[in-house]
Amino acid sequence: MKPDLSKEELKLFSSKTPDDFIDRSLKVDIPRGRKAFIARLWLRKTGYQSADIEYARNRHPYWKARKGEGGAERVLARLHEHDYSGGQSIEWTEKRIQKFIELNAKGKNGKYITRDWELAKRFKCSIATIQHMRRKYNMATRIILAGNGKVTAKKLLEYLQMGEGMLREMTRSL
Repeated sequence: MKPDLSKEELKLFSSKTPDDFIDRSLKVDIPRGRKAFIARLWLRKTGYQSADIEYARNRHPYWKARKGEGGAERVLARLHEHDYSGGQSIEWTEKRIQKFIELNAKGKNGKYITRDWELAKRFKCSIATIQHMRRKYNMATRIILAGNGKVTAKKLLEYLQMGEGMLREMTRSL
């Protein structure tokens, strides 16, 4: 049974792939609600899932550009919102570094358990400072593992007291 659709709606409904569906949905002049209705019909007809359309949409140049609009402004707003430094730089003492090592753990999914802004608040610094320390932490871990060593807090402390440039040179020579 073919649904009763207009000429424009049939163009969208006759799409073969999710990529084609996204392309055509940008070109046809149909209200959003009607597009959603046609999308449900199209999914039933083709056997694709809504995740397939979402995947195609995220890869489409038009939607990539739309999602990227204002990205720099959002990042700057986030950095300013979570700057707990009060304009002061902090000294990374051994005690602070040890606490950072404890809090810098990753979960099973590979994401950090404690977010950047939470660490920034805890250490009264900026997100950029936390990201700097995480880069150093990751380089130190790479260096220790390359030397067939076990990553311990003591070894990490030793490397995290070095400058980022020095650690970067060491990782390049691996």
